Amino acid sequence: MIRILERIGAEPRVATDPAHVAGPSPKVLPGVGNFGHAAASMDASGMRQALGEVRLRGVPVLGICLGAQLMCRGSEESPGRGLGWFRADVRRFPRAAVGGAPLRVPHMGWRPVQPGACGFPWEQPRGRMYYAHSYYIQPDQPGEAVAMEEDYGGVRFAAAVRDGAVIGVQFHPEKSHVHGMGFLRGWLRWAGERRP
Repeated sequence: MIRILERIGAEPRVATDPAHVAGPSPKVLPGVGNFGHAAASMDASGMRQALGEVRLRGVPVLGICLGAQLMCRGSEESPGRGLGWFRADVRRFPRAAVGGAPLRVPHMGWRPVQPGACGFPWEQPRGRMYYAHSYYIQPDQPGEAVAMEEDYGGVRFAAAVRDGAVIGVQFHPEKSHVHGMGFLRGWLRWAGERRP
């Protein structure tokens, strides 16, 4: 993630202490790993409280894959309390697609961008994005806060969610080549314009 941000002109810094996330610069909550372990780590490190304060100040935050899932209340992957920024839970893909055919999990590969009900506050991303996940974001209400949506085996899920300055994406922009770079450039421009 750091390399692609540097490649598009950003100057990312890894936050290892809650004090490191206190400033007004946009934040990225990356994610690869287990929901429960990540939630416990946020509690043990003090990052949960620091991120909550960042959100209250209106600092732009981008969650990627597990980072986006952590913005929800909880996950079927493992016990643990998410940040609760979205009225949504994280569900596991079923073993069978709608219609009964076996569904390959994890869901991996390239999928075309499909706009959601609320879109993004910058030009809609184009092309295809790369996914690698076994769990997906399911908002309480269909379409609620959904900026992009996707279908896998008949299961509709939120590919991106948005509420104010907080955005979570299930796809991996850092692995989505030029389309992912375009998405990140759009986010950085928008985030820079709305810094508190």
